Amino acid sequence: MHNMKKLLFLFILLNILLIPNVIAKQGHMKLLAVQETEAGMEGGIADLYLEVKPGSGRVFLETFPLTKTDTQMSTRFAKAIACDALEKDCDDIDFFYTITADSPIIAGPSAGSSIAVLTIAVLEDLKLDDSIATTGTINSGGLIGPVGGLKAKIEAAKKIGLKKVLIPAGEIIAKVGNTTVDLKNFSKALDIDVMEVSTLSEAVNQFAGKEIAQKHSKIDISDDYKETMKSLAKGLCDRSNKLRAESVKLDYSINVSVIQENAKNLTSKGREAFEKQTFYSSASYCFGANIEYSTLLLISKNLTKEELEIEIQRLKMNISDFRSKVDGLDKKTITDLESYIVVKERLAEAEESAEQAFGMLNSTNRTERVARVIAYASERVNSAYSWATFIGKGGREINMDKDVMKKSCQSKISEADERKQYVELYFPGTLDHVKGEVDRAAEELSKGNYEICLSLASRAKADVDMVLSVFGVDSAQYENIVDRKLEIVKNNIAEQASKGVFPILSYSYYEYASSLKGTDILSALIYSEYALELSDLDIYFRESGGRAKKISIDENLLAVFLAGVVIGFVAALLVRNSGKADIKKRKKSRL
Repeated sequence: MHNMKKLLFLFILLNILLIPNVIAKQGHMKLLAVQETEAGMEGGIADLYLEVKPGSGRVFLETFPLTKTDTQMSTRFAKAIACDALEKDCDDIDFFYTITADSPIIAGPSAGSSIAVLTIAVLEDLKLDDSIATTGTINSGGLIGPVGGLKAKIEAAKKIGLKKVLIPAGEIIAKVGNTTVDLKNFSKALDIDVMEVSTLSEAVNQFAGKEIAQKHSKIDISDDYKETMKSLAKGLCDRSNKLRAESVKLDYSINVSVIQENAKNLTSKGREAFEKQTFYSSASYCFGANIEYSTLLLISKNLTKEELEIEIQRLKMNISDFRSKVDGLDKKTITDLESYIVVKERLAEAEESAEQAFGMLNSTNRTERVARVIAYASERVNSAYSWATFIGKGGREINMDKDVMKKSCQSKISEADERKQYVELYFPGTLDHVKGEVDRAAEELSKGNYEICLSLASRAKADVDMVLSVFGVDSAQYENIVDRKLEIVKNNIAEQASKGVFPILSYSYYEYASSLKGTDILSALIYSEYALELSDLDIYFRESGGRAKKISIDENLLAVFLAGVVIGFVAALLVRNSGKADIKKRKKSRL
């Protein structure tokens, strides 16, 4: 009996001691940062720790001392990007991150790539090379983006004996104050290796010798999208030709040669894009041409103030009626969501322009200005009609109830605001327009307009990321930056399409940025950033019903469990045999 108790005790102790250690996983890496000292800001080192346990998808962060920027949202986003890169459902795991440093550091977005690398390493049981450190933001699709203070961070890495520093691609030539520093030459002088990386997968490969990204060579564009966008572009471009034919026959009371030339050039670009089968680009150019032609037609009519008021009132009624119809449509997929967002934005822009036109009616020189604003509003409504045809085209359904939409909107606002704080540490007061976008997103959030909130916050974050992407980068590198972004966007869209998700807005911006690259590099930068930001919105939404959740089984935990079962079985046999012997003894003692 005494032996039986000992065996049971050992069995319980084994489970108490071993199972929690198998469940919990831990990891650590050095974090490059900028820290405050008495002499000002200089490079510093922090320690980044992660422990994961079974849970419900929560993310916890402790920093000692507090960081100079809000690192919470960077941590959440980096974790989401890491799980997405692994195609892993992390809803049943809790993440505990800790950052410790000797003095307050500026972490925030610049810690994103490190956090994502460590998250992947812990989840995949990868051993990291502790002689390497990385710095960079982490963006949609795993793009590693530029950060500040690289020279100081490399110096700090050298001081503690690190052998290699991974920096964002495009930042090998960095600006420090008014001087330009070649970090490759600088690193050679310090005898430390500096390497540029573009993606999370490249960084993980450097740390652990393993590629995590699946390359998708071709975007599988749905036939519905191709046919609908082709039809949309054809309709807009046919309208351009019709309006052009009407406009050339008219007489004008003012000089309209500039308007006519703009319209002609845009029509030509629309036709060329259509022939290349880049239908969104074609539609965009023809949309611009239609604004010019509609302006010409309104100018030629020489409408009175009262007639213009009637025109504007009719336009506003059309906007109101169509908005009611759109609000009644079901939204079940990412395509539905993005199409709905575009429609609502186009209607809002049209309404704003209509109001602006009303305010301009008393202007003494109103002819061209009022005509242009009314024309823009009218063409925006036509654009909304076109985009609405994409709603209900099918695809993988996602959960878009109000609570999910609200949470996704709140997350995007926080991400945009955090990155804005980070940029303004280096360039104070440069992002007032982003603050306006974030404020508008927060206003839509308070009204319960979560889809519009999500869109505004996504664009605000993209605008900050566009500034970050050229952070200390020579303008000669801008085209390379666009190419890298578009390559990642292409892979993201291809991956999403393979899952039955088609991010229609992201693909449209991807196509448009590609067409702008040779003629307007700054616009290409902006649209490539929009495309990137909208390329994997589904990380904010859980898939809607119909699929059983895959259960992940830890092999080590399973081994311990089976060992426990075996020990329990043996213990049970011993207990039973011991019990039988004891009964026999008792029987004998009674005879």
